[in-house]
Amino acid sequence: MKTGSTCTAAAVLSMAVASACSADVWPHADGMMKHIMVALENQTIMVHVEGDPLESLEMLRYPGESYTPPADVLNEKFYNSRYGWMADGFISLPDGAGVFVSVLSSDAGLEVYEGGMRSMKHMHTYAPILGTAGSDPSWLWGGTMVHNWYAASKPGSYSATYSVYVGDVATGAPLDGYTPGQATVFFHAVPAPGSLGALALGAVVAGRRRREVR
Repeated sequence: MKTGSTCTAAAVLSMAVASACSADVWPHADGMMKHIMVALENQTIMVHVEGDPLESLEMLRYPGESYTPPADVLNEKFYNSRYGWMADGFISLPDGAGVFVSVLSSDAGLEVYEGGMRSMKHMHTYAPILGTAGSDPSWLWGGTMVHNWYAASKPGSYSATYSVYVGDVATGAPLDGYTPGQATVFFHAVPAPGSLGALALGAVVAGRRRREVR
């Protein structure tokens, strides 16, 4: 009886460990949302960024974390999902038209992956957009709140400026009679707080070892 109980307990523990190892792991959604508000007034796209439009958002990297596909495109990268596209009122468009976001300029090394609502990370496509990995530099925004993932492989400062325009959903071409708007996003890529502490501790330990050797 004791042997059977022990075996059963071991089997349960083994199953629990296997389940934990296979659990989905999704990227972090740190920080308050910062929306890029889009409105259409008299056939002119009006765009404004909430709060300080020049605020530079932190892109953090979490060393050693591996995310569940398709989110694994963010593995070992600095990333941030705080910026979100959001309609500022009702946007009425003719049939076959949509609102597009297109790259006017972007710093080398800044990547963008398609997201969605921040609470629904498991449903994001994580597809490269806005010129990332050879993707189309224009992205068709669906009109609902979307928080894309901005990423970089190296620390530093990054920015991108976008044109927001009304275009043909089939071709992406701008429609005559509509005036586009613009939005610029800013980032700085830094190690996550925990990794900074680990680096500092490693430096202290290395220093102690060098002193001991001497």
